[in-house]
Amino acid sequence: MNKNIEIINHTADIGVNVYGRTIEELFINSLKGLYEIMRIKLNNIENTVEIRIQEEELENLLVKFLNEMIYYAETKKIFGEIEQLKIERENNKYNLFVKLIMKKIKDIEKEIKAATYHNLKIEKISGKYKTTIIFDL
Repeated sequence: MNKNIEIINHTADIGVNVYGRTIEELFINSLKGLYEIMRIKLNNIENTVEIRIQEEELENLLVKFLNEMIYYAETKKIFGEIEQLKIERENNKYNLFVKLIMKKIKDIEKEIKAATYHNLKIEKISGKYKTTIIFDL
């Protein structure tokens, strides 16, 4: 198990505590946590996709990113392995650029409806970023 990801139970939902040395690593580990919860089984490599998202708050950016990845997994049956992820702040907005290697999903054991804003807060503690994300099942 990844020491930067800790799966937690939350009433009827499920959550994950996520850590990262940088904000980019926090986003990468958040996606790994999502995929760990979903227990995805893969087939072969599909293609490369680039995603760009812009938001005023980091928390909104994280939820929008994870929900985009849930959409790919649940609707299109495609898994995104991060090849490159970059977050920049420009004109009071955060810009996320992600380059993904997309792989076809053979099976998803646990369906996730969405990442939620429930108590969502990105913090920097002792030089490391931390957040807790709750997913709606």
